[in-house]
Amino acid sequence: MITLPAGLRWQSCRQTSVSFLMSLVLIALPLSVQARQLRIETIESLPFGYLDRNGQPTGIMFEIGNRIAEEAGMPYVNAVVPYARTVFDLERGDSDFVIRYTNEKLEQVAIQVATIVSLPTIILAPAGSSFRTLADLRGKTVGVVRGGRFDDAFDADGAITKIETNNYEQTLRMMMAGRFDAGIGSNVGLYFNAERAGIRREQLAPPLVLGEKHFYLHFSRKTADADTIAALTEAIKRLQARGEIRRIIQKYVGTMPTEGAKSGK
Repeated sequence: MITLPAGLRWQSCRQTSVSFLMSLVLIALPLSVQARQLRIETIESLPFGYLDRNGQPTGIMFEIGNRIAEEAGMPYVNAVVPYARTVFDLERGDSDFVIRYTNEKLEQVAIQVATIVSLPTIILAPAGSSFRTLADLRGKTVGVVRGGRFDDAFDADGAITKIETNNYEQTLRMMMAGRFDAGIGSNVGLYFNAERAGIRREQLAPPLVLGEKHFYLHFSRKTADADTIAALTEAIKRLQARGEIRRIIQKYVGTMPTEGAKSGK
């Protein structure tokens, strides 16, 4: 009889338990769900979806999308695509789901299956700036990533000049060059890209927190079926209960300066 070391015995038992639980999940799934390959799209926006130095797709929402499909026991493919394209692909049924902020068009063409994570929407400006309320931005120029809708009151305020950019990094570089007075976006997107652009925290003013926006899993109305939606919903609940989604986010960005901050509206 071969006796394994205690650590290996525990690891072996753990792997067996995980495999057994996944087998139970698969047995419980309808055959139509098990056989279906999910076509996931991830928004091309650092740090949510991008290509690493080796040209391989990665990012917060890329990983979360994959984990949801795996937890649901469904095969999948996942592609990083331009932000605006995700809406059109869902509308045509060329993809099954994307995790991103919503807008009016998305609400028409996709089902909001579940909230994945809520992130603060912030205004970020160079050090020395003092934007304490939304009204302080009137007469100022703010960079906005093309296709992004971050705050209804901000969008509706015609006294704030809004200039579209291709991505967060471009917003920040133009802001630091004096082309914009500030930039708007999620705390995760802005601070992650500031670090990539070599912008130190001390070069930035304290953020103005406008509120929160939710990343939803949007599933195409053209390709949705009740069994698949139910399987994904339950998978998301399990991942959130285990803290896996939060751990994926923290792996990329750690703790943000705005966590726990109050809105400045």
